[in-house]
Amino acid sequence: MREHLEDWAWAQTIVRFTGQRPPDQVVQSVRAIAVVDDGVVVCSLSDGTSFLPGGTREEGEPVDDCLSRELAEEAGFLIKGRPHWFAAHSGVSYHRIPYKPYAPFPLKAWLWGAVKGELIGPPTNPAGAEQVAAVQVLRPEDAVAVLESEGRGYAQALRYWMSLGAPVDL
Repeated sequence: MREHLEDWAWAQTIVRFTGQRPPDQVVQSVRAIAVVDDGVVVCSLSDGTSFLPGGTREEGEPVDDCLSRELAEEAGFLIKGRPHWFAAHSGVSYHRIPYKPYAPFPLKAWLWGAVKGELIGPPTNPAGAEQVAAVQVLRPEDAVAVLESEGRGYAQALRYWMSLGAPVDL
């Protein structure tokens, strides 16, 4: 993997993509490659923005629990097995204050995992969270094409996961 620095202005953080897992205490958010049969889950907002499900940890929340919660909220996805944590976007924030009072700062990371499961219903779309308008299952190659222009590391993480042989723990 060729590592390079990126400025994620939306997060006010300089990040690098790495295959090394960061310590849990610097993980601010988790993102998932949610595997259903031979495809991966891609969520969309009403404005057409597409993304891989995941989100910010709650105070004191373990990363595995966060992934499970976020997948239910954003995709109506039920995890079967344990996540295979395979990469992270790790960085240093240049904002003046933490994203949330309990969030790691200035070091932070977005942890990437892959997990098998099934779609069991619509997204729960809790108040105050992103409101997912559509959930689809795409072949990984098609998901990369859809996510390529979205930024935020989605296509990068998906391509890397595919290069590892698309591992998922059962």
